[in-house]
Amino acid sequence: MATYPRYLAYLGLTFLGLLGLVVTINYQVDPYLIHQWDSPLLQRLTIAQQKIVPWGKTYAAYRYQPDLVFIGSSRTEIGLPTELPQFADQRVLNLAISGASLKDAINMLRHTSYFHRPRMVVWGLDYGWLFGLQGGNSDFAEELIATSDLYPVKRFLLNLKRAASWTQTVETWKILLGTNTRQCLPILASRGHKSDECLKIIMADEGGTAFAFDKIINQGDPSAVPQDTAGTLAALDQVTQDYCRQGVALRFFLSPVHALAELSYWQDVLPAHEQWKRDLVTIFDQRRQEGCDIRFRDFTGFNRITTEPVPQVTGKDEMRYYWEYSHYSAEAGKEILETLLPASPPPVDTGFGVDLTGATIDQHLQNFRRQRGEYCASHPWETRNLPACQRSAAEDGSGSGSGSGSGSGSGSERVSESP
Repeated sequence: MATYPRYLAYLGLTFLGLLGLVVTINYQVDPYLIHQWDSPLLQRLTIAQQKIVPWGKTYAAYRYQPDLVFIGSSRTEIGLPTELPQFADQRVLNLAISGASLKDAINMLRHTSYFHRPRMVVWGLDYGWLFGLQGGNSDFAEELIATSDLYPVKRFLLNLKRAASWTQTVETWKILLGTNTRQCLPILASRGHKSDECLKIIMADEGGTAFAFDKIINQGDPSAVPQDTAGTLAALDQVTQDYCRQGVALRFFLSPVHALAELSYWQDVLPAHEQWKRDLVTIFDQRRQEGCDIRFRDFTGFNRITTEPVPQVTGKDEMRYYWEYSHYSAEAGKEILETLLPASPPPVDTGFGVDLTGATIDQHLQNFRRQRGEYCASHPWETRNLPACQRSAAEDGSGSGSGSGSGSGSGSERVSESP
C-alpha cells in the first residue's frame, strides 16, 4: 500500500523537475526579450510587430537608467529616433508605447524615475481618447512599475512567472528549432525606437502607404474625443509640478498627424480642441513662471511637413515624412528634436511647429483656422469627402470645388489611385 503514495511523490517530483527545466530554458531564451539590456540577444532577429513591448521597456528603463527619455504613444515610439549624433554621450531611451494614454505615460515616467531621475523628458501629447486617465496599452500592467527598492526581486519573479506560460514555451521552441519569424532587430536594439526596417515590413503587410491614405481620403477616420479632459489636465498639472520641483527639464509637443488626419479625426470639435490647447498653455506657462525649464511646441496643423503630398497625388509608393496618415517618420522626428531640445525656440520660423505660450496662442489658433481653410481649398480632390472641408467651402460660399487653382503649390491633381 505504501507504493502508491511513493509513486505519486515520484510523479510530482518529476513534474516539478520538468516544469523547472522548461521555465529555465524559457527564461534563458527569453523569446519576447522581456529582461534584456545590452545583451547579445538584442541582436537576434524577431518579428516586426514585437509583442508585450512594455515588459521589455520597463526592464530596460530600470537597468539602463536613462538621462533623456521620450514618452507618449506609438507616434512618439515610431517618430522620435534615439541614435542621433547629438546623443553620442547621453543615455537616451524611447519609452513611448503603442496605445499609451496619458496615464500610461505618467506611469512610465514614474517608473523610470524611481531608480534614476532623468535630466530631460520629451513628451508627445495627443488629442482624443489617448488624452485620458484610463489604461491604453493592455500589456502595460501596473505590476511592471517600480514602487519600492524591492523592484529587482519583484521583477525577477514576474519574469519567471511569464517564463512558465504556454505561449512563451511555444515561442522558445520555435527559436530553438529555427522556425521562428526573423524579420528585423528588436525595438530595444535601437533604444526603444521602432526601426525603419521593422516599419517597412509592417507597412508592406498592411498594404502600404497609399492603401492607408485611401481609407482617410475615401472614408475618413473620425476619432473619439477625450472623456475627462478636466481630470486629465489636473493630473498633468500635478505631474509637471512634481518633476519641475525635482529640476527635470520638460519638452512637451503635439504629435504631427498628416493634415488629412487632422481634418478627419476631430472634424466637429474644433472649439473644444482649441480650448484644450489653451488649457495646456495655462499649465505650462504656470510652470515656466515658477522657474521650470519647460517648453511646449505644436507641430500639428497645416505646415510644410503635415501637408506632404500623398502617394495618390505624387505617384510614389512612399512618403518622406509619414508612414501613413497617423504616424510620422524619423525624418520628421529629427526635426522635432532639433527644434524642441534647446532651451529656447529657433530664432527664425522653420515652417514646422510653433512654441505655444500665453503670448502666442491666440494668433496661432487664428492661423490654424485660416490655414485649414486654405488647405481644403487647395486640395479639393483629397478633401472631397471630409465634412470639415465641405462646411468650410459652404461658409466661404465657394462650393465644393473652389480654390483648385490656389493654395500651397503642392497641388491636388491626382496621378494614381491605389486599388
